[in-house]
Amino acid sequence: MCVFLIAEVAPYLRGTARVQQVVLEGNRLVLSCLAGGSWPLEYRWSFNGTNITDWSPQYRSVLERLDAGLYQCVVRNRMGAIIHWKTQVHVAYLGNYSGEDQRKTVTQGRATVLSSPPLASYPQPVVTWYKDGQKIIPNNRLAITLDNQLVVLATTAADAGRYHADAVNELTGESVTSPAIYVSISGKKLFYHG
Repeated sequence: MCVFLIAEVAPYLRGTARVQQVVLEGNRLVLSCLAGGSWPLEYRWSFNGTNITDWSPQYRSVLERLDAGLYQCVVRNRMGAIIHWKTQVHVAYLGNYSGEDQRKTVTQGRATVLSSPPLASYPQPVVTWYKDGQKIIPNNRLAITLDNQLVVLATTAADAGRYHADAVNELTGESVTSPAIYVSISGKKLFYHG
């Protein structure tokens, strides 16, 4: 007579962790919790520390911007429970510029800084500035800051015109154009002391 003893095994993790995941806004997020152990295994998912599911093996959702955060699952059976690795989920999106066209007058010879309105995006978009429809190439008088501001040093009459910024999210492929900034240059004021 053969006797087989079947040992119960507590949950254990299988595979490697996917620590970070980027999903396009509006697409489906599927997170799997790879674990082994004696059946039945039960899974519960949390988002930023708050339980978001009952006990189920997968989490599926159509993502919106607010769904970016830390996801994690807990696996349990009769022998115990184990907490799975955390997965940081980023939601790729590009918002819209807000605001209206602006007008700005600059005294000739003075520097000016042009800023486009705030733009929500993940990841940060690539911003390109234009004047009168022509792409601006930075040089010794024109610079673009890390905050995507356009700096014009020692303005001249030729700097007057219509400026705007185009922002491109390289993950989503989307682009948006900022409201225009109309720059006019005023002459230097001369004071006569007599």
